[in-house]
Amino acid sequence: MRPPYRVPVQTEPRDLDRTALTDALTRHWGIHGPRLEYLPVGYGSHHWQAVAADGSRWFVTADALGAGALTGRSPDDGFATLDRAFRTAVTLHGAGLEFVQAPIPSRDGSILHRVGSGYAIRVEAFVEGTAEGSGEFGRPEQRRQVARLIGRLHAASATVPHGLPRREDFALAGREALGEALGDLDTAWEHGHFAEPARALLRANADGVRGRLRAHDRLAQRVRDHPEPWVVTHGEPHSANLIRQPDGGLRLVDWDTTLIGPRERDLWVILDADRTGWHEYCEATGVSSLNEEALGLYRERWALAEICEYVAEFRRPHGETDDTRSSWEILGDYLQ
Repeated sequence: MRPPYRVPVQTEPRDLDRTALTDALTRHWGIHGPRLEYLPVGYGSHHWQAVAADGSRWFVTADALGAGALTGRSPDDGFATLDRAFRTAVTLHGAGLEFVQAPIPSRDGSILHRVGSGYAIRVEAFVEGTAEGSGEFGRPEQRRQVARLIGRLHAASATVPHGLPRREDFALAGREALGEALGDLDTAWEHGHFAEPARALLRANADGVRGRLRAHDRLAQRVRDHPEPWVVTHGEPHSANLIRQPDGGLRLVDWDTTLIGPRERDLWVILDADRTGWHEYCEATGVSSLNEEALGLYRERWALAEICEYVAEFRRPHGETDDTRSSWEILGDYLQ
């Protein structure tokens, strides 16, 4: 199975007009005359470096509403979901968590603004540094350092207003679409280069996928009933979402998956088989127990969410690009 990360989005979106994007940066954030450079980093979202006329640099992100983790939501619901997540990040940063890389509010105090009907954009300060990794943690000290940060995050849960972050509901984004695909395996899929190969692959593994979904539901119910208090979680604190700054500090980016949920929602990514980082996490939080079932649940949820997403991608019109070739490789890893 692949480590818990995804490949960068390589291709600039054709349906997002650059002029509209630069106009929005000027109008809402006062970034005048920005020159945009597309950055093939991150998964699901699109990113640019914007250099303003005064030489200042900004990191600009556009999320496609109704895509990726927002699959199945209307554009309005997708926008609201992102807004709550990033307002949580702004709150956490303001509460003294310096490692939280939060968006910069626009002139009217908004965190996000729409460009066209399909995208939400946000702006962050451009941070000097390098990505800490491509997903996995290469060294034990990485795990320990990140465990300390996540411990601080979880311990700061009370600083976040009640009702601001969404709560974990254990729903798998795209599950309904996966169910439809499982019911449509005897009819040709004709929407793109990988459509028929994806149908054949899913058909060969259909019984296993159905069994995994049923097992997931049973386990999710047990975790939901567990009495341990829930905390503010990032959701994807793997090395690809960490920036190592020149002074050695870390910034944790991409807060779109923020939820109130079990602490294991973050810890499954950080702790290895030897529980490296657990001591540091306990020192930061004061907790002393770990829900092993919840760790297993979140490991399997990641895999199932990937399957849902990539099957849906190949049932939509698509071509053969760097992005779709990477998606095909990852789908094969999770199904075979």
